[in-house]
Order: sequence, then C-alpha cells, then structure tokens
Amino acid sequence: MTQHLSSIRYSRTLRRFSSHAYHFIKKLRCKQTEQLHFILVHDPKNKTKRFSSSSNHPAMTLHKPLNLLERRAPQFTLFSKRNKRIHVLTQNKRGYAVFMEINYRETKSSDFKKVRAQFIDVDLNKISVHLDTKKQVKQMIESIQSDPAEQLQSITVKKNKQGKYHLLALRKIQRVKKLKHAFIKKFKTQIKDTMIVETKNGYHIYWVLQGGSVQKFVPIQKALARKFSSDPMITNLSRVMRVPGFFHMKNPQSPFIVRIRQLGRKKPFSQEEIIRSLALEPIN
Repeated sequence: MTQHLSSIRYSRTLRRFSSHAYHFIKKLRCKQTEQLHFILVHDPKNKTKRFSSSSNHPAMTLHKPLNLLERRAPQFTLFSKRNKRIHVLTQNKRGYAVFMEINYRETKSSDFKKVRAQFIDVDLNKISVHLDTKKQVKQMIESIQSDPAEQLQSITVKKNKQGKYHLLALRKIQRVKKLKHAFIKKFKTQIKDTMIVETKNGYHIYWVLQGGSVQKFVPIQKALARKFSSDPMITNLSRVMRVPGFFHMKNPQSPFIVRIRQLGRKKPFSQEEIIRSLALEPIN
C-alpha cells in the first residue's frame, strides 16, 4: 500500500513538471537545428567525484537536435554515440541524473560557437572549507556546532596528499529550505528577471544571453560566483547543468524533481548589462 501511494505521488509530480525540460531548453534560445548535448550520470555513484563512472553504471553521452526533441519529459528520447535511442526517464528512474551542456558547439570535440547564458549554481546543503591544521579544524567544528541556526546531519574531515584538511558539513533538509528562502529574499532585486531553476539543495540561476562573447564568459562566471557566493567551479564553457523536469536521485528514497521556479523576462540580457546592473568586476 505504501509503495502504491509513493508511486502515485511520483506520477503526479512528474505530470506537474513534465514540460519544464522543453521550456528550459527553449528559454535558452536554442535554434531548431542546433545539436543539444547531454550526459546522464548515475547519481548515487556521484557523491564524491563529479561524473565518476563505473562498469555497472557508466556515464552516457547523448545528443539530439531541438527540432526532434519531445515536449514532455516522459517521452524524451536521446541518441547515443552510435545513434541508439535512449529513453531518458527510464534511466532517470534507475538513478541517472540528467545534465545538459548549456553553451553551444556542433560536436563534443569542436570549439564553442555561442554562449547561451551566464549562470550560477547555488548549493546550500553543505559547508565546505579547506584548513591547514587540526587546531583550525577543531575551531571550525566548534564554531559551526555553536550556531543555534545550523542543523547538521554529518561532519567529515579528510586529509589530502598536501597535508591540508577538508571539512565537509552536510545540512539537514529543514535547514536547506530556510536557506533557500533567505537566498531568494536577499537577492530578490538582482535575480528578479532571471530564469531560476530550483534543485534539491539550492538554485541554478540563468541570465539568458543574446550576442554573448565566448571570451567574456569565464571572467563573468567567476565574478558572478563571487557576487552570489555560489559554486566557484561553475566557470568552464563546457559546463553541464541539471535539466528541470527530471529527478535528483542521489538519495533514491527521497527523489526531488528539479523544476523551473521562474522563467524570467522575455528580453535576453547582454553581458554588458549583467556587468553594469550587478556592478561586477570580471575576473581573468
């Protein structure tokens, strides 16, 4: 009975957000004949190393032009390197996360021709710091634990080959929800015209572009990450991001469907407008 009710809730959620993937891709101003590049990565196997692969759950590099793409997530099929059809939702239910390359290039080995958007990844479920000494680690743990607002599910410390310590504290879902709300409230004015995609642990925020310069992309990405205290690794032209309309499956017992929170304004941004309106200082 419990399993049946869970399946019903899963189906209802899927129907509610089934068009979000197509709306997301259209919002990025992809042309009908442009080849879209995707990668499916097994989420439960992806906890410690991004896009790690195993013999049981190898990553899948897929593609499809927009003019052949289905409008609803349950019908999505993509092509493998050998042009085999892959039903995306079936793989998503098996634990595979669905990512898409945001910027445009004709093939995975060719140069980028177009910057579709500037974007950030706001991840609110963790506190991640690198420290030099055990004393600093102890002080940091005491500082985190003494904060009455924090709600943690775990703290781990690992020493790397260089002798430094990596402290990783994971927050409980209740704390993440509060931080999500606080982030939107804090940056309401700065992100009111952007496309906002809600993930399990935060937000992906997109400034969709027209006439964006490939050369300006990385310096602006770095400046955005500093401005919003978002993931500093989201800077490369080949960066892939989660596609809304599919489930975040790192915890298979608690799937979260990635969804569009707001589509943003119709008029695309220019990179100059982003720099000016946010008072950014692009970082080379």
